[in-house]
Formats: sequence, structure tokens, C-alpha cells
Amino acid sequence: MRRLALVLFFALNFSGLISSQAARAELRLPAVIADNMVLQHGQAVPIWGWANPGETVQVAIADKAAKSTAGPDGRWQVSLPKLKVSHHPLRLRVTASSGSVKIVKNVLVGEVWLCTGPSNIFWPVKKCDNAKQEITSAKYPKIRFFTVAKSLADSPQPDCKGNWISCSPKTVGEVSGVGYFFSRRIHQELDMPIGVLQSFWGGSRVESWTSRQALRAEPGLQPILDWWKTSFAQFDSGEPQAQYQRQLQQWRQLAAKAKRENRKAPARPKKLEDPRQSRHRPASLYNGMIAPLVPYRLRGIISYQGLGNLYWAKHSRLLMSTMVRDWRSQWKQPALPFGMVQPAPYPCDNWAKLESDAYSLQREGQLLLLDELPHTGIAPTTDIGDLNELHFTNKQAVGRRMASWALATVYDKSIPYSGPIYQSMKTEGSKIRIQFRHVGSGLKTSDGREPTHFVIAGADKQFQPAQAVIDGNSVLVSNRSIAKPVAVRFAWSDTAMPNLFNSDGLPASVFRTDVPSLHELLPKQ
Repeated sequence: MRRLALVLFFALNFSGLISSQAARAELRLPAVIADNMVLQHGQAVPIWGWANPGETVQVAIADKAAKSTAGPDGRWQVSLPKLKVSHHPLRLRVTASSGSVKIVKNVLVGEVWLCTGPSNIFWPVKKCDNAKQEITSAKYPKIRFFTVAKSLADSPQPDCKGNWISCSPKTVGEVSGVGYFFSRRIHQELDMPIGVLQSFWGGSRVESWTSRQALRAEPGLQPILDWWKTSFAQFDSGEPQAQYQRQLQQWRQLAAKAKRENRKAPARPKKLEDPRQSRHRPASLYNGMIAPLVPYRLRGIISYQGLGNLYWAKHSRLLMSTMVRDWRSQWKQPALPFGMVQPAPYPCDNWAKLESDAYSLQREGQLLLLDELPHTGIAPTTDIGDLNELHFTNKQAVGRRMASWALATVYDKSIPYSGPIYQSMKTEGSKIRIQFRHVGSGLKTSDGREPTHFVIAGADKQFQPAQAVIDGNSVLVSNRSIAKPVAVRFAWSDTAMPNLFNSDGLPASVFRTDVPSLHELLPKQ
């Protein structure tokens, strides 16, 4: 009996030792490195994962291979030599010295883009214009999408949840309309496989997509961090909850009275959100939904920041600049192209903001970023929005224009990609001449009338409606009551849908000539 007990004891412990070793030696890949993925061609490609500390790991695909050793935390990373475009499915083989093997199947090599932002950029194909026709015709198996599952985190996460899918009528309805229409055009123009990483959260703000390290390193963003710090402290104090309870009690009394009098009850007060759980809090989306994708090799990024940052509109340029610099640093791609959709006109009266012209300031911030950082661009949308719908459905035009920017500036195609952008002003007596970039073969209006939505001001800075006349590649702006004008603004309102275009049919962007210079906007060190 004693002998049998000893045998069982050793058998159980030996079995546990084997199981423990197997668990420690398990080879693992991140979610983004999986079946159906697309790898970036023409650049060294990082592949990473986890194994037993000290193990040697080899990665091979086609005729390329690389080795690495897992560190103390088990993480390993290799850099595959440049890969050629592959339209035919490949297998990526990962082998650990313990004998563990991972095979990633149906891999293509082409172009990889990250598509990110709030709700307008993940507005799905099934809700876009001509959705039924678009879905039926979406037979593009060489376009692949990886969607990052929503996740908030207080520190950078090593992995995420998600999977790669091939584009087909069965799958395309749920993917980003902008991402699909963008990738479809790139695919058709370049005849290459396209991979799109999708990372979205509705209403999200720029600071939530930026690492805390980058936010803290930028002095001009300290007011935003201080605001969040105060919000956390106030919530911890219990006063906001107490105030909510008082409002709730008052509402119950009013609702009871309304019921007795057979009237409609007032709206119930909204329960306060714990700011520590907010999707808007600094770095929360970066940590959970961007950090896990680093360092998956990208060709570029397209972004669509909407109304979420109206409260911090004066910081728009600095917020976007910090995020772009941050992501380029995290990916170790200093020239990583970054395209931005310029938000469409929309009434913003009910949105929280500190300035009445917050929406104009936000869109202006994107234009200022073009002059500050190379390899950035915008897709204008002043002519394709819907003033009655925040989520307008013509995402085809947005994706097409974003693709035009990429094809022209990233892939060196000779095509127009921008509407007129303000370049300079010159006073000529009682008129101001406005010069533009990206005029094509000339300026025009969409309705054949004089350009609309120009205003002009004298030294008192009281802006008045102006007459605008196209003169070659410039516009002459004036007002009979202003003899000595000093500044012009164009489409400087939430809802302006101006008629000024270039010869390529692309609309002019909002601007003001009295914007502070870039060095004045940058925080003093």
C-alpha cells in the first residue's frame, strides 16, 4: 500500500512538472499576427511574441528568416528582411528551440494602413450611401481588415483582442466605410493586397489616443492633464455624487407632481460617470487599443477626429501634433504618413466648448499641422456633409479623397488631392488679395456665382460680410464700408458650406488670415 502511494505521489508530481514546463514553454503570438494578415512590403517587418525566457525563436516566410532570443519577460522580436509583394497566400512559420511551432496561414504582402478615430471613421459600410450595392460588389479577398476590440487601460497593454477577415459581401458591412472606400481605391490603383488595422471608439478625444509619456512631455497640454487630475479628485471627494443625489430627489418630486397633474415629467438627471473609467481620460485608448499594435509595420495612418475635442479647441493643433509625433516615435517610423479628414460642417451649439468658434479653431488646427509636420495631409469635406446628421452617409467621397492624398503624396501618383488652402494675403488699397495653394488650373465656384462666406475686418477686428471676386488664382475680398482692411476669414463658422473650389472640383478649407504665427502658438520652453 505504501509503495502504491509513493508511485502515485511521484507520478502526480512528475505530471505536474511536465505540465508546468509545457505552460512556461508555450509559444504565443499577438492577436494581430494571425491567419489572413497582410504584411508591409518593401520594409523590414517586425514579428514578435512570447516564449520561455532564454529560448531561441526563428521566424520564416517565403525565402526570408530571422532569429531572436526571448528576454526575461518571455518577449521576443525579430526583424524580417524586406518582403516582396505577394498576391499568393504564404505561410509564416515560428519555431522555438523548445520544439513549439506556430503556423500563420493565408498571409499576403502588400500595403498596411491604420484607420483610427471616433464614430465617423468607423461608420460602417452597411449604413453608407448605396449600402446594398456596395456590399454586393465588395468582392476583394486581397483587402483584409483587423478590428481591435474596444478596451480601456491605465498602462500600455502587450496584446489586444481581434482577428483578420477578408473583404467579401458577407464581411464588409460591419467594417469602416472610410477605411473600406480608402483601401478599395488604393488596392485598385496599385494592384496590391491591402491590410487595414481598425481601432475606433465613438466620441473619443485626441488625448485618450496619446501616450501619457508624450502628453506629460508637452508643457502646452498641462492644462488638460490638470483638468483631469481635478476631475479625479472632485469625484473622490463625493461632492459630485451628493449633488447628483440632490438633483435626483428634486426630479422625483417634480415627476410625482407632473404625474398628479397629468403632465409630462421632466428629463431625469444623468448619472455621473466616474472620470477614472472614462474613455476620454488621457492615454486610456492608446494603452488599450494602440500600444498592442506596436510595432506592426505600417505604410501610413488615416484619422478622423470629430467633435470630441471642441472643449479644448485652442489646443487642437498641439494635441494632434503631440499624437502624431508620439505614434511616429512609438513605431520608430519618423516619416510615417498621417492623413486627417477635415470634419464636415455641423451645428455645434449643444456641444461643450470654451470658445464660440471652437469648431473653426479645431479645423484650423489641422491646417496648421500641415505646415508644422511633414508627411501629413487632409481630406476636405465642407461640401459633402449633412447639417442634419452628425454621421453623414457619403463616406465614399471621404475615403476617395483620403486615398487621393495617399496616392499623390505617399505613392507619387500625379493626381490632385487637395482643395484650395490659404497661403498668403496682400493689402491692395481697400481690398485684400488672398493667394491659395492647390488651385489646380484655377479657382471656380460650384454654382457660378461669386465666392461666399468671406468676411473682412479693419483695425477694430469687427468682421463684416465681404464681397469676394475670383481673380486668376487668387480672390479679392472687400467691403465698401472698410477703407483699410487688415484681416479676412473664410467659412469661419460651424455650418458654413462655401462654394469656392479649385478646377479639380475640391473645396477650399476654412481659414483666417489673423491666426497667430506658429511660433506664437507653440508653448514657450
